[in-house]
Amino acid sequence: LITIGDTARIKVDAFGDKIFKGIVSEIGNSAISSGIGTQDQVVNFNVKLKLIDLDKGLRPGMSCNADIETETIQNVLSVPIQSVTARTSDFAKKEEGEEDNPAPVKKENSNKKPKEIVFIVKDGKAKTLEVETGISDDNYIHVKTGLSGGEQVVSGSYKAISRELNDGSTVRVEEKKKFSKDKK
Repeated sequence: LITIGDTARIKVDAFGDKIFKGIVSEIGNSAISSGIGTQDQVVNFNVKLKLIDLDKGLRPGMSCNADIETETIQNVLSVPIQSVTARTSDFAKKEEGEEDNPAPVKKENSNKKPKEIVFIVKDGKAKTLEVETGISDDNYIHVKTGLSGGEQVVSGSYKAISRELNDGSTVRVEEKKKFSKDKK
């Protein structure tokens, strides 16, 4: 939840990639509903931000986007958010002699709550590890338990991780491309 005093990173369209810092100074008490009568009903609250970094070029009516940090933690283990998926224990583990099959086998009385898992690479094969996760941002999610650090975590598309990959599947390791800004 957003609280007064939360830090905000504000990007004003007219200033390109420049990020301004601000803090939440006011939060509306009542919701502003839009999309009434449709399935896509959205509820918004007015939030006022106070800019810390002032710029003489800022003018009333300029459009902007703000990211409000509701919680921040540092020096924790995190993985790419697409590496974490939820599976039932029956779905995540293949039985002995079972071939790689992307379709889950439905078992009777399968009312088990899905567990959050990641796949790590061990001897060229995917190995399932149950994890407990914490807060996340757009790219990474905090792993509270289940990983000790140093493991090679499998990352890929949603379909590959959530539907196709199974415990024991053969995986191929690709080197992550390194990007750098060329000076021009």
